[in-house]
Amino acid sequence: MIKTLLNPDLKPSEILTSIKALNMSTEVKNLADELPKQTAHTGDSSHSAEILRLTNTHTGTLTLHCNKSGNISLKAPDNAAASEQLYSVPGNSILFAINAESFSVQLYALEEDHLIREELVVVDSSNPLFIDGTKVLFDSNPTGNGHPAFIGSINLPDRSADISVFDRASLSKVGWFPHDDSAARYLVSLELLEAAQDPEACRVAEELVYHYHPAVAWKAFQVIQQTDPQAALSYVPLLRNLQNNRLDFLLDQSEAA
Repeated sequence: MIKTLLNPDLKPSEILTSIKALNMSTEVKNLADELPKQTAHTGDSSHSAEILRLTNTHTGTLTLHCNKSGNISLKAPDNAAASEQLYSVPGNSILFAINAESFSVQLYALEEDHLIREELVVVDSSNPLFIDGTKVLFDSNPTGNGHPAFIGSINLPDRSADISVFDRASLSKVGWFPHDDSAARYLVSLELLEAAQDPEACRVAEELVYHYHPAVAWKAFQVIQQTDPQAALSYVPLLRNLQNNRLDFLLDQSEAA
C-alpha cells in the first residue's frame, strides 16, 4: 500500500491521512524484506554495488523503494555529531515514525540567502510531518547528538531545483549544487571542455543550452558567447523562458555589458 503514496497527483493531506491509517512499521518491514530480491545478482561484488547504490552515505538513508516520482527511505538511529552544514531538500517530503518511536525535527524557514529558525516538531505515529522543500528546511539532528529512533520518509523531489547549503552556526547560505545528477555532470563537462579549450566545446554548448536546469543553460550560453557573441544573443529568449530570477539577472548584466 505504501508504494501507492509515491504519486505526485496525491494531495499532501491525502498522503498524511493514508500514513495515519496504515501500520507503517509493517509497511516498512515489507519493503525491507523485498530488498534482497532487488539486489539478487550472481556475483557478490554486484550485490554489494547495488546495496551501495541504494544507500545515501551523505544523509545516512537507505532507499527501500523508488519510482519515477520519488522514493521511500529509512534513516537508522545513530549518535552522529551534527554536521557543520544544513542542506535543503527540494520538493516535498513526508516524515513518519515507525516502531512506535517518536523523534524531533527542527524546522527552518528558507529565505534566499539565510535560514530563520522556527519550531521544534515532534513526529510520532499519529503525527507524520509534511514539508514543502521550497519553503522549509528540516534538521533531524536538532540536539547535535544524533537521533535514537528510525526515521521514515516519503520523498517527491524536484530535480530541477538546487540543493542549498547553509552554515549551521550563522544560518547563512554558503553554497549550492544541482539536485539532478545529470545537471552536475553537464556542468563539469562544460567546464572541462572550456578549460581544455576544446574546439568542439561550442558545439556541445549549443546542445546543452536547451537544458531545463538554469545553471547548465547559463554555462552553455557563456561557452557560446566566448566563441560567437552574436550567436549567443539569439539564445537569450530561450533562457528567459526558464523564468529563473537569478538567470534573468545574469542575462541583464550580460546584455548591459
